[in-house]
Amino acid sequence: MKLLRDAARWIFLAVLIYAPWAYGGTTSASIQIINWLLLVAFILWIVELLVSWRRPRFPRLLLLLTCALIGIGGWMALNAISIYDSDFYVFVPLRNFASHLTGSVDYAISGAWMLRGALLLCAILFVVDLSQSNRWLLRLWYTISLVAGSIAFLGLLQKATGAQMIFWQTAPVWGATTFFATYYYHGNAGAYLNLVWPLIAGLAVRAFTTPSHPGMRALWVSVLILTLAAVLANTSRMAQLIAVLLLIALCVQLRPVLLRRLSRIDKNVAVAGAIAVLLTLFALGQATHLEQPLNRWQSVTARISSDARWRASCVALDALPDIGFFGFGPGTFRVVFPSYNNVANKPAPGTWRFLHEDYLQTALEWGWLGSSLWALLFFGGIAIGIRSYKKFAAREWTPRRRLLQPLVIVALAGVALHALVDFPLQIASIQLYVVTYLGLCWGSSLWGRAGL
Repeated sequence: MKLLRDAARWIFLAVLIYAPWAYGGTTSASIQIINWLLLVAFILWIVELLVSWRRPRFPRLLLLLTCALIGIGGWMALNAISIYDSDFYVFVPLRNFASHLTGSVDYAISGAWMLRGALLLCAILFVVDLSQSNRWLLRLWYTISLVAGSIAFLGLLQKATGAQMIFWQTAPVWGATTFFATYYYHGNAGAYLNLVWPLIAGLAVRAFTTPSHPGMRALWVSVLILTLAAVLANTSRMAQLIAVLLLIALCVQLRPVLLRRLSRIDKNVAVAGAIAVLLTLFALGQATHLEQPLNRWQSVTARISSDARWRASCVALDALPDIGFFGFGPGTFRVVFPSYNNVANKPAPGTWRFLHEDYLQTALEWGWLGSSLWALLFFGGIAIGIRSYKKFAAREWTPRRRLLQPLVIVALAGVALHALVDFPLQIASIQLYVVTYLGLCWGSSLWGRAGL
């Protein structure tokens, strides 16, 4: 049965590798493959649990939230009241089995979204179980960091060569004018990099504070430099701001570890290494035209009031009184928003698939009840992670768990801040990494002394 369990976990790691490289999970084909791979991993996991009579432990509140969200979203999809006709821009009524009860305004979109949503919610439970093993926790950590380094390297290579498009695509596609690495939209790439580079920093610190081969130290320092340089070379101003805030938070968090573990000679080496890292980042910035994203900060204050994203958020705020307890249905923002935008005093120009404000979009799609449950799942997971760290880390956790947990919490806080002005939580690859981190946070309340 160990074979089934390991197979499921290896497939899950394969999904973590595939999702960022498959255009960040922003195409329909890549989303379908992600869904299938997750489904296969979960089937193997469930079979292993049934055959071995192994009963995994989960926090009760997490199980309740998972069931509630799947139930609400599934009901909205099954009891849909209409389907959107994109050719004639009208909602075609459907015969549902409970017409007096609420349902989604688009059966197809909500059904597809709930398939992905249910798999993502199950991924949290899967990671809770996986994280009980010290060995698999480290494998998960390594996988996330190596994939991030490869994405960062590709983005820097594109910048250095002045690429007009992702290397293996010959013609720009709609929305790809600000691509970075494998992401069509630079803001999504920046959010992904900020989600993963704190974990790379943790591996670099771990390499210097524990007996490690010099090659491992060189590897993780190099990957960290590449990833930080990629964030700086990215043209997303919000990603750069969040990276600075994350860097400050990590310096505060990791400083005691470094001071306690490093000798005086090692500290001098660390200072010299930090200076070398800064010089390397400067050199990479010159090679990758770092002045371009920095110049965009000069006009930021003048553009806020006229920015289309601000207008779109105002339109969404005007729609809030109509959402009720259950909203318009999972994933339906893109078909609901045009109706409100067309009658707005100051409509937002263009076509909007996402709102550039994840919390408002979630409220529109899930209503007051559903969005509150999502908030409890996300911010409750962060709170559980903080509480578990303060309560158990010093006495019961292994060193790798004590080091990893704060990094995960800081990374989640960064993506939560980014979601205020962009839509990282709507992108499949970022969703997958976020639920992985949430699984670590929720699962930390069950972490024992030794692991498996």
